[in-house]
Amino acid sequence: IIDPSSTDMDATNIYKQTCHQLSDSIIKLKSLQSAGDKSAENVIVDCMQYFAQLKKYNCKAQSQCKRVRDSTQVLRKKLDSTDLMLKNLQFEEIYLQREIQKCFNFKSVNEELDLIPDGDFQNYLKAKDITIPTDKHEYTVKRLDWELEQRKILKTNLESWQQKRDELISDIAKLKDYLSSLPPQLNELLNSTTVVMDSLGLKIAHRKQQSELAAWLPPQLYNIYSQTMGYNQCHNFGLIVNINGDEEKAKNLSEAVSDDEAAPEPDEKQSKRRSVVDHGKKKLFKTHPLLVEVVVPCDQGVHAKVHFSYLLKLRVVTVSISLMISTSSPWRDKFSVGTDYMSSKELLCGLSPGDHGDECPNPEISKLINKYGLPSKTKIPHSIGRPFGWAQHLAGIKGFDPDQNHLDVALSAASVEPFVLSIKSRCLARLSLKYQYRNLTSGSIVKEGAIPQPTILTELSSWREVPHDTLTTYPFLARAITSGLFSDKDSTYEVEVKRGKTTCRGVVAIPLEYPTVPPLTLLQITTTEGTSTALDNENLAAVELELNVHLAELTSAGPEYLLSKIINKLCMCVDVYVEGLGFEPQIKFFMEKFRGPGNTLPFVYNAERQYFEHRL
Repeated sequence: IIDPSSTDMDATNIYKQTCHQLSDSIIKLKSLQSAGDKSAENVIVDCMQYFAQLKKYNCKAQSQCKRVRDSTQVLRKKLDSTDLMLKNLQFEEIYLQREIQKCFNFKSVNEELDLIPDGDFQNYLKAKDITIPTDKHEYTVKRLDWELEQRKILKTNLESWQQKRDELISDIAKLKDYLSSLPPQLNELLNSTTVVMDSLGLKIAHRKQQSELAAWLPPQLYNIYSQTMGYNQCHNFGLIVNINGDEEKAKNLSEAVSDDEAAPEPDEKQSKRRSVVDHGKKKLFKTHPLLVEVVVPCDQGVHAKVHFSYLLKLRVVTVSISLMISTSSPWRDKFSVGTDYMSSKELLCGLSPGDHGDECPNPEISKLINKYGLPSKTKIPHSIGRPFGWAQHLAGIKGFDPDQNHLDVALSAASVEPFVLSIKSRCLARLSLKYQYRNLTSGSIVKEGAIPQPTILTELSSWREVPHDTLTTYPFLARAITSGLFSDKDSTYEVEVKRGKTTCRGVVAIPLEYPTVPPLTLLQITTTEGTSTALDNENLAAVELELNVHLAELTSAGPEYLLSKIINKLCMCVDVYVEGLGFEPQIKFFMEKFRGPGNTLPFVYNAERQYFEHRL
């Protein structure tokens, strides 16, 4: 039996000893039962006694554990009460420390106020013959009382001024209401005078709108706008100058265009490269939202509409042009649609020598092309115009040096008149050339191209355009091609005239500067005796000389129909050639048939005396 007074070690030893005895009895019982011994029943009785003892020990142990647990619970409650008391004391200590610290940190409200300077208060006391208190607290109290009195006075003044301010605000609001009612009345007045202004040809509203738009133009386009307007007002040339575009975009446009926009990132590599190139072109060739439009009157209902745009990154001006022909203009019936003479390229190229608008005048374009990842041969798209040199001069751009980034207004003013006259003459020349082209294609020569001549029997048999890559198939052009007389910018045509069995075939190269630069004509003639060229035929060389060099008499009445006059003269010279050499019966009168070592025929017609003579 476990004694409650025994130690834990004694109770454990008694418990282990009983368990050991029970185990031995069970082993002994198994051996006796297997041997069939009748004494096994005694062993069973012993095992029952051991079980009873273990049950008794268990009850004693549970009773003892309960007593220990109860005593532990009493002690735990006492400990919790003591711990709670300790925490309350700690919190009280912290609270008291904070209150003590607040007392140490205490500051009077007047210390944070922006008081009137102490010197002013002392001056006030001296002025009132009041003794300055020596006690600091009393001194502070008096100063605060005086401060309160002064603030009350200031508050009264503030209220009076606020009242005056409110009265002024009320007056201003009334005036604003009155002013806001004026624009509708003024607009109504202007609308009522619109009919009168239209009848008098006054465009006051339009001019006002254009003046407002001009304020948002870049300096380069503003130069073009102001100089062409001034020129038109001085010379009354009939120019129409307008500013077109999006005003809101122009207002919001920053002078420094940001380069930080990221290009899109497509999935495929090839499309990514194409997207980057397109993005770079879009940024590099970005134009100003506003453009200047100059309408130049040419002749008989024909007007040239010239558009000037400004590229923000390249700092150059581009030009494009279109022709407007009224329905009542005689030019409308003189040419057919489909030829290429009326494009911007042919109308504007070569207005000044060598200026074809193919290259950007700003040398920094190569750096910008590399910056935006574009191919090295990238050029300004023709859809936004061409950067002609004369357009830069018209805008006042003298150079692109970053250190001298200013515009030459005198250069701009001096360029207006050449620009207007050149555009007018070029458009008229292109119209007349297109008219001549239509007639030559149909096998006839325009009546305006007639020259003093006798009856001409040689007829125009064909006129057709010749591509540049086929010029090498003409043997008589080999020397001219080698000498560089043909330019890839020229328009080349094959002309063929016939009389009887004689056929004269030639190639006419019409330059972009036509009629300022005359056409070049090279010939080959085929007779019953064979084919010859100017290299082996003195008379054919003389004919080429007449068509290419001696053109003064053909342009004396104006150069517009020079091409038709040259074809007319070619037919006349072929008549002289075939009649003088006996290929056809002679019906023309020659003062002297042959002259010189080459037996040259007389190809100059004397209209007054009606015979042919040699050129002196």
